[in-house]
Amino acid sequence: MDNDGAQVSRSIPRFGSFRSLTSSASLRKPDELAKDPSSDRCPSSKHGRHQQTSSQPSHILTPKPITESPSTNQQDIAHWEQTLTSFTIDSQGDARNLDYKSNHGAPPFRSVYDRALGTKTCYGSAVHRTGLVDREKASLSKQTCFDFKRSMILRINPNPNSDPLKDDRADFIPLLPSEGRKRKRQVYSTPRSSHEGPETRVHNDTGNETDSTSAAEGGFEYSTEEPIGTPMSALDRALQQRRVALSSRTKVDPTSWHTWVALVELQDELDGFHDTASQRNYTNAEIRSNAEVSLSVYSKALQSVVAPEGREKLYLGMISKATVVWEKSKLWSEWQNIIKEQPLSLRLWKRYLDFHLVAFSGSTLEKTKSRYVDCLDILRDVRRRDDLGHIQQSKVYSIQLLVLLRLTLLLREGGYAEVAVAIWQAHMEFEFNMPPEFLRVRQPLGTSSTDEDRVSSFEHFWDSEAPRIGEPNAKGWLNYDQNDIETGRPLEAEEPSTPDGTNVFKSWVTAERKAGRSSNTPSRTTDETFDDPYKIVLFSDVKYALIESPAPSDNHAVVGAFLCFCHMPRWSSRSRQENESSYNDQFVRNEFLHDTLSALTMMGMHNSGLGTEDRCGIDNAASHSNNATLSNAFEFHMSEYERSSDTLFANCSQWFSVFGPWTDNSKAVPNEFVLRTLNVLVAQDVGGDDLAEYLLAFELHVSPTTARKSAKTLLKKRPTSLRLYNAYALLEHHLGNIGVATKVWDTAIQMSAKMDETARRDAILLWRSRVWQYLSSGQTLEALQYLSRYGSENVMEGLLDAKDQSSDGKIANLRLRLQSAFSAGRDHMLSLGHFTHAVLYLELLILSDYLTQNSSIQAAQNSFRSNLMLLDPKAPSTQSAHALYRQSFAHLLFTHATHKGTFSPSIIRSFLAESIAAFPHNTIFLSLYAWNESRFRIDDRVRGVMRDVVLSSKENDELSDHVTSHFFAVKTDMRRGLVQGSNQSAVRGTFERALSSEGAAHSAGLWKLYFLHEHSNGDLKRAREVFYRAISACPWAKEIYMLAFDYLVVGMSEAELTGIYDMMVEKELRIHVAL
Repeated sequence: MDNDGAQVSRSIPRFGSFRSLTSSASLRKPDELAKDPSSDRCPSSKHGRHQQTSSQPSHILTPKPITESPSTNQQDIAHWEQTLTSFTIDSQGDARNLDYKSNHGAPPFRSVYDRALGTKTCYGSAVHRTGLVDREKASLSKQTCFDFKRSMILRINPNPNSDPLKDDRADFIPLLPSEGRKRKRQVYSTPRSSHEGPETRVHNDTGNETDSTSAAEGGFEYSTEEPIGTPMSALDRALQQRRVALSSRTKVDPTSWHTWVALVELQDELDGFHDTASQRNYTNAEIRSNAEVSLSVYSKALQSVVAPEGREKLYLGMISKATVVWEKSKLWSEWQNIIKEQPLSLRLWKRYLDFHLVAFSGSTLEKTKSRYVDCLDILRDVRRRDDLGHIQQSKVYSIQLLVLLRLTLLLREGGYAEVAVAIWQAHMEFEFNMPPEFLRVRQPLGTSSTDEDRVSSFEHFWDSEAPRIGEPNAKGWLNYDQNDIETGRPLEAEEPSTPDGTNVFKSWVTAERKAGRSSNTPSRTTDETFDDPYKIVLFSDVKYALIESPAPSDNHAVVGAFLCFCHMPRWSSRSRQENESSYNDQFVRNEFLHDTLSALTMMGMHNSGLGTEDRCGIDNAASHSNNATLSNAFEFHMSEYERSSDTLFANCSQWFSVFGPWTDNSKAVPNEFVLRTLNVLVAQDVGGDDLAEYLLAFELHVSPTTARKSAKTLLKKRPTSLRLYNAYALLEHHLGNIGVATKVWDTAIQMSAKMDETARRDAILLWRSRVWQYLSSGQTLEALQYLSRYGSENVMEGLLDAKDQSSDGKIANLRLRLQSAFSAGRDHMLSLGHFTHAVLYLELLILSDYLTQNSSIQAAQNSFRSNLMLLDPKAPSTQSAHALYRQSFAHLLFTHATHKGTFSPSIIRSFLAESIAAFPHNTIFLSLYAWNESRFRIDDRVRGVMRDVVLSSKENDELSDHVTSHFFAVKTDMRRGLVQGSNQSAVRGTFERALSSEGAAHSAGLWKLYFLHEHSNGDLKRAREVFYRAISACPWAKEIYMLAFDYLVVGMSEAELTGIYDMMVEKELRIHVAL
């Protein structure tokens, strides 16, 4: 080879073995090298893989040097040429890969203005894709989507036996080693610097570690060094400095639990566990490593922290990490010590109950039930302590109700609905119908000499089978007379059918479903039970439910727990605040588990019959979402917002209604049973006017013909209750009797002038309801005229007639007078601490500015913001009032948008975004936000809010990880449709993210929806996979097992179905009809 040729050959790098100084030819720039026709890297080369400039990233795999003749590797080159055309290098990254959990490839089109070049014109401006890139011009920019911190570095595996001279003379470089070589390569390990050889950066979409064996076989090795100058290096240094500072603070003040918690959160941030935007899956090794480090920090913290609040927080975090590392036996032992130390912590007890249910896979229903009963015994012993005051007693009683609720839900979901209902009957009889002779001292069982007499008396009442609370003609324990027992008419049960021989599984599931529907309430010995012993509940089955509240003021919690058991909407803000994290978790909010039809309807899927394949999936929901109607914004069944009169009696086609999307509870608890129970409680003045108003709204929904009579009966017993007068007027207005409703409002307003100050406080509610009835129908002038009556001596005569409405002077005077009157009422109620009444005055203040300024939404917004700081959204006393204040303004914005039509969408968008940030799980704000954005076909904003605000919860924060929000995320994705950017993979990804979160991983209702979604698309393979995952996550839920017999009879073999049946028997789930 001549000198010129040698000089050119020396420009080829020798990789790891090349350490000598390069010649001048090797230092030539890439563009100069490209112009050299003698260079192998010339763009005109026949090998298209070399068409790469120096500006492109280093993740292109660089080949390995060889020592053999180039003729022996021609097949390798041909193979690489063919393989190269099958891949597209997306150097900028595609955000859609995170949504679909796979590399779906960079699309061959790019976004230009409102259209996408390369796509069909029918999509038009409806296509809004964040992942559209120009593949031919894509380059690695500073805003690259790759995460350099989590990327792995590969470099060429050095070969000590290679000859540099042969490498220089070779005219090609093979990428893979030839298996036919006589001389095998030797791999050695030598520490190398980052500049010794070319390195290859590989991005792993799933976040899983690549097998080192496959890398070595490919001629590469992993580099353990961090790349220099990556965008994350500065951030890493800042995080490390924070960790050093926090470690120093823990040494200075080791009793500060805030510092310890911040140190653990910083460790999660260092490990990337707080990076919600990445959405990558972490390996088991990464999770265990993070958990072990965090556990060491928690262990040190618990040795120094003594504050009960701090120890509770540390224990919650420690248990969450320990579930990854510790065995169940060690977890059980640790939980025993924690509960013994912290018996008054509701959050710890809730996690303790979760632990028992999650561990159900290795247990049976009877064993789990006995553990819950043991929890009740522990709490009963705690209440007997003499050092507990009334506040501590109330806390323990709330925990007892939580255990009772979770126990009865477990029994009902396992098939024992009769026992679950009987437990609540016994508890409410013992609490509300106790005879007077046992009410002298309200003490827990075991602390009074009358305990045996009370229990013995109640046992006689129960064994007599006299009608109990919720049953027809029930008089209760209070009026029990053993000489005059009216057991009622015996129930005639229908004889259960038996499976036939044609299709044994289909006939069995039909017979089992039929028997289950008739077993939702307890039976008596006189009823025809057909040898089913579980239908008759004995006293020994409910004895542990005899729990007495510390004081009559605490019995409202019983009502909230019972309604939660019935899957009914909560009835007061007070019960919501006290049990926010307990009654809104994945083990309680399972409305869809027993109500398949409502679930399919809410998700936009239309069911044509259980067990059939005539169903439509998400593509059929596209037309449903394209023509978004007003009612679609209100039909989310799992409502989560503050209750008020307007939501209790609202028309479900005009505003959110508490009972609008709610159905008959899928027969879990019959409506008649719930209605009779509420009537008994209201008759005893339990819950006051709040529960009475709730009862009228519920009866209006399930029995409109009797609701009017019930309202009049209540008004006779409570003639000074202005709130009940308002409820009766709303009831008549809902039934279409506008004249009767108007007369009731006017009469009640006149009566309020003669009442005392305490009774007159609810008069503002009458004014508010009447004005809103005008606004809901678009009668703004009539609303203003009626509002002008406020504050006048004669409230029946308005101070503003039709002629005065065009006079600017009179309108301005009216606005000032109304502002003065409503401001005075607002200040008075704030001084008294009646924040709900203050919100009513604030709402009328906003409406007065809105109506007196020609329906100016800007004026209403200014009035709203000027009073916003009066109610702190974080303070427990004003949190619910602040939410009500925002809900009322949202109602005005929605009414203005639907009736006026002239408004700026940004006003609604900005307000709802602020409201969602303050109350991320409020379904009114979420639904309206989705409705507003669907009108403009920009649904990615909804997904962004759900991802960045609503579902971006921190670990161990029960209040931020609501299962209802995960249901809402699934609903919005299924309603979007194909044209608006959704598809099967997107919905599947939403389900997977929800079921991988801590707050929804064991939600039986969500698992059922996931199964129905996959089955509705005709994908039986995926449906089977989801089914087996569901029974693994929720092994106590009988309804999940029944999905196989309802939907998978065709897709499963007889042996599989028989095995599922045997599994139900093994778990001791209730089976009515033997297979």
